[in-house]
Order: sequence, then structure tokens, then C-alpha cells
Amino acid sequence: MSSRSKFVVLIAVMLVVVVIIEYRMPQRFQWKPTFLHDDPQPFGCMVFDSVLAQTMPRGYTVTPNTVWQMRRDSTLSTPHGLLFLCNESLTTAHLDDLLSLADSGHVVLVTTTGNMWAWEDTLDVVFSYNINFNIKQLAGKAPEKQAVSWTERGDYRPAETVCTTYETMISYHVTLGDSLPFVTLAKYQEDTIAVSLRRGKGELIILTAPLLMTNYAMLSHDNGAVFIHRLMNRMKHLPVIRSEGLLSRTTQNSESPFSVFLQHPPLRWALYLTMMGIVLFCVFTARRRQRPIPVIPQPQNGNREFVRLIGTLYWQEGNHQGLLQKKLAYTAEVIRRQTGLDIMDSDTEADTLAQLARLTGSDQQELAFVVRNIKKAVLPECVITEAEMKSFVAELDKILNGLCGP
Repeated sequence: MSSRSKFVVLIAVMLVVVVIIEYRMPQRFQWKPTFLHDDPQPFGCMVFDSVLAQTMPRGYTVTPNTVWQMRRDSTLSTPHGLLFLCNESLTTAHLDDLLSLADSGHVVLVTTTGNMWAWEDTLDVVFSYNINFNIKQLAGKAPEKQAVSWTERGDYRPAETVCTTYETMISYHVTLGDSLPFVTLAKYQEDTIAVSLRRGKGELIILTAPLLMTNYAMLSHDNGAVFIHRLMNRMKHLPVIRSEGLLSRTTQNSESPFSVFLQHPPLRWALYLTMMGIVLFCVFTARRRQRPIPVIPQPQNGNREFVRLIGTLYWQEGNHQGLLQKKLAYTAEVIRRQTGLDIMDSDTEADTLAQLARLTGSDQQELAFVVRNIKKAVLPECVITEAEMKSFVAELDKILNGLCGP
């Protein structure tokens, strides 16, 4: 296996391990009361509804209809048990509709995390509100759970403890007046949290601890399910309908923007595979691509070939004078570039040749004789032979060699 293949296998294994660890890690709970039928969080009602659907003798269903719609629903002409779990404040209009349902023979149980101040004058009760439930208040602490007792048996019998719960899960307490015949069903310590009022052919039940009607209480080890069944036992002889019409689905918040994908296994795995593909693409395209470096040949000296070509043409034409003229021009340019002396200038010829003889170590008279003869040989009226041309070229090379040093 090549090193590249090993690298691919290693990355794939690491990604699979990360996905498995992330999948098996416990998910964070959302401690916001939603009372929604499809919410598996502690204060949702997915487990709550599932258990009641199996235990209520005459049936249990969940409907999105509001209390206004249910009051005008022709299918509710016979008595039903109606359960309203709310996360909004209840107004006088809500109370009128609920009392009308109770008057027609329904058993109505209502609870909310909002306020019920609008009901105080009509029902002659006073609601004392507590701080809303906040899981951060319990984090890192050991708060005591207090007893919730069932008192329906009457004053001649002692109250029966049915469950225990935190004080912060009780949204408010109720103080009853004397004008209406309320019956206390349950208390938290000495505070009333569940009351019943007979209305016409039916009954209105008010519960001030809405968080006890959720998944959390149904699955708790403090007999929360016992308390729930005690309340629901009052409507066991009726088919029960729970309304979600007074719920706000905006309260079911999720910290992840992919909450819809993560709720369904096929979409969740599609998201995982997509992310894995993106990571692999980034890993392999981010690596520097190795390309072969071309071998660049050394540039050829075209001037030498050009000179050789020109010399060959002059040689074939027998133009010995032209070749000597080119050689003299080249030698004069080299001397001028290296020493600044111009041997072609007739006005300063004597001084130039004297300095050149000193630089090359040649005899001044001999050097002056050679240069003057070569200048005469390149004149147009002069004709030289091949041997004379070679002799003159050799003399010019001697001057250049002396100028460049041994």
C-alpha cells in the first residue's frame, strides 16, 4: 500500500471514529416547557401522550384545535375529558369558553405557565406567582424536594403524599374565596395547587403546576406518574382530548441549525456523509499538487554561430579584406571597452598606441607598425592575399591576448 493510500485510509478511519463518538454522546436537554406532542425533551409531551394513550380506558387523542374551536365543534356533543396544557396567559375570553364547555358536561382540566390574573374576579380566587422554572437555579446545588399530597378524601382523613417535586416547578399557588364551591384536590406542602369546580353538568379543574404534566414527571422516580394518573382518573369514564391550540411552537427552540435533519435518522446520516465528503475534498485539494519541473537547456550562444556563418560566407567569396576589416573592428571595440583607447582615431594614434604597448607589454614601434599596416590593408584600393589576411589576424589576436593577460 502506497503512502498516499495509507493517508486516505487513516483520514477515513478518523472521520468514522469522530462520527461514532458524536452519535453516542448524550444530547443536551432543552429545559423549555413546550407541551408539544412531538417533543421528547423533559418539558415536552411525547412520552406523556404515549403513556396516556395506552392507559385511558375510553381513548386519548391530541388535537390542534383551540378552546374556541372546540366549544363550537359539533363532534363534542357528548361529554369528553378535555385537557388544556398552555404556555400562554389565559384571558377572560378563554375562561368563558372553558366554563361553557364544563357547563355542557365536559370535564375540563387546564394549566398554564402564563398568568391567570384575568380569572381572579370571575372565580373569586387569588393567584400567587412564583419564579418561572430555571434549570440553572438547580445546577450545582442540592435543593430539597417537597411533598405533593392528595387531599380529595376530605378533612376527616389525612392527606396522602403521592409525589415529591422542586418548588420551582410550581408556577403559582391559589387562594380560594368563599363564593364558589371549589374542592381542593392537591397541595404542595400547605399551598393549594389543584382545585375542582362543579359547573352545570361538568367540571372545571385548575392545576397550578403545569410542569408536572410533562415527560419529566411521567418518567421521574418521585412518583410523578402517580400524580398525573390521579388527575386523569377524574375523566377516566370519558374519551379524553388534549388541545394544543394554546401552545406556541416558537418555544421549541433548538441550538442547532440542522435540527430538522438531526431529528430523522435518514436525514441525519445524509448530513454526516455530506460533511465527511466536504472534509475529504478539503483535505485532498488542500495538498500541494506535485508537478514535474521541466529541464531547461542552457541557452546557446547564437552570436558565435552567427560570426561563424558570416566568416564562412566571406571565405567562400574570397573576400579576405572584408574578413580582416571585421576582425579589426572587433579588436578595436574590445580595446575601447577594456581600456578606453580608440585605435581607429588617427588624431590620437601615437599616444593611443604608446599606452596600448605599455598595457600589452609589446614593443611600441613594432605595435605601431602592425596597426598602421592593418589599417592600410583594409582600405578599398588595397588587395591582400589569404596568407597576408591570416598573418594580420594573428597579430590582432596577439594584441588581444596581451591585453587580457597571460
